[in-house]
Amino acid sequence: MNNPILIIAVIAVAVGVFGGVLIVGLIYLQRRRQVVDSLIRVNNVVGCFGTVEVPLNHKSPGKVRINLKGSLVDFIALTEETQQLNQGDRIVVVRTKGNKVWVVAM
Repeated sequence: MNNPILIIAVIAVAVGVFGGVLIVGLIYLQRRRQVVDSLIRVNNVVGCFGTVEVPLNHKSPGKVRINLKGSLVDFIALTEETQQLNQGDRIVVVRTKGNKVWVVAM
């Protein structure tokens, strides 16, 4: 092993392998502490903002679209307000029951 190019190549490979193992270990430790939960629960909807997709009023249900955890989710919506909520109106979810949401206008 008197060839300096061979010695440099062995050292470069050793440093590369050590660096790769170190980076993979650090990424593993970081990801182990993360909690990933993309499950959307209806209880998480209360207090969220959305838009009306199908008009609704206190007599007839409609449909609203809410952005939850990066996904657009549609819900059947009801309201106790006497005014009509039209398509495109901004709403806030105030409560849920089953898979239906009760909303008020913003």
